[in-house]
Amino acid sequence: MNINRSLLPPITTLFPYIDEPMPIISIACQEVPLMNQPVSQISMKSKFSPEEDDFLTRLVLMNKNPNWNEIASIMRTRNARQCRERWKNYLNPELRCDPWSHEEDQLLIQKYNEFGSHWNKISKFFINRSDNSIRNRWQMLVRHWEKRADYVSPPVISDN
Repeated sequence: MNINRSLLPPITTLFPYIDEPMPIISIACQEVPLMNQPVSQISMKSKFSPEEDDFLTRLVLMNKNPNWNEIASIMRTRNARQCRERWKNYLNPELRCDPWSHEEDQLLIQKYNEFGSHWNKISKFFINRSDNSIRNRWQMLVRHWEKRADYVSPPVISDN
């Protein structure tokens, strides 16, 4: 943006109470930690750093019912949706990370046949498994079925 300085009035006419022109203040640039940068200056498509994970975990554990907008404003590097999803799918200490049992796989197949790809509905039948981990497990099972030579479609489990 080019400003034609001849169109601007003298500064003394804008601020008549100032006798002398204001000195120009220069501020040296310095690196600021990521947490202190405004959200607009941070790439939204970056992975959560271990520091962000730790900070988010501490913020959520301090509140029984976290307000995600408030947490995001404190984080300053992420929006509310990103914070909520990170907590819900990865950081929540109540989430199970143990291997899937054969019974869980069978239940997953049954509920997929019943609800389709509505992972949130299906996750209600699994204790401490996120809908994201359930979807990932389903996709892994489908890949295994596709690798088999006799693959036709995912198995259908009947109630009989």
